[in-house]
Amino acid sequence: MNQRSRRALVTGASSGIGAATARHLAASGYSVALLARNRERLEALCAQLDGEGHFVLTCDLTEPTSIEAALREVDQRFEGLDLLVNNAGIGYRARVAELDPILLRQLFDTNVLAILHTCRAALPLLERGDSPVVVNIASVVGRRGIPGQVAYAASKAAVCSIGEGLRVEWADEGIAVCTLDPALTATGFFEAQPNPSDLPHPDLADAAGPEQIAAEVVALDRHPKPERTLRWKWHLLGLLSLLTPRLADRLLVRSLGGDWRAPRR
Repeated sequence: MNQRSRRALVTGASSGIGAATARHLAASGYSVALLARNRERLEALCAQLDGEGHFVLTCDLTEPTSIEAALREVDQRFEGLDLLVNNAGIGYRARVAELDPILLRQLFDTNVLAILHTCRAALPLLERGDSPVVVNIASVVGRRGIPGQVAYAASKAAVCSIGEGLRVEWADEGIAVCTLDPALTATGFFEAQPNPSDLPHPDLADAAGPEQIAAEVVALDRHPKPERTLRWKWHLLGLLSLLTPRLADRLLVRSLGGDWRAPRR
């Protein structure tokens, strides 16, 4: 492996933002470990990547033992880790009254617990890294919950909280922890998520492409920041939710449209 290349692990690398991030990292000279459940997709992507030193890992992120085994293989291949991108995640478009306990458990196992387990298993590798960085992919809805996606937004709020605590907890180890909050992204994410009452999908006409998110990941690795929000209007809405929650509710409902109504009291 080229000594100048940074060693990166990307979870959820088989499609969407994860696949775009793997491509962007490889094109930027990184050696990339691609992790997901679907080995066939990972191998097809890995074969297309620029550069050398890339490899695939099949892993069930809802199983801590599977994560630990994957990180052992990363250690054997890379002998350390410079960048960890916790990207894997699933959606759940449903009202709270419709939530299925099994799907809810899968949501939090994948979006929240997997990040904690992966960070725990990756810590010894990051401690041997060169200017190590962790980028956790959250969402703008992690800073402002929305109707019809309360559970998903709560899982991303947890990701934001993990970043806030972990960047202080790991400061003495010299590990930079960054939270990236994308807004709407044009991937197959919405079509893949459970949607029991067929709530309407958002309009993706002005959505960012996954390549834009990937570029932000590389930028954070080069110049780490505690948190990067990719849609300033949602950032402002999150602040207003703390300062003037009723105004924030009205603005949110106006933005979302549909049958949602702002509370009167």
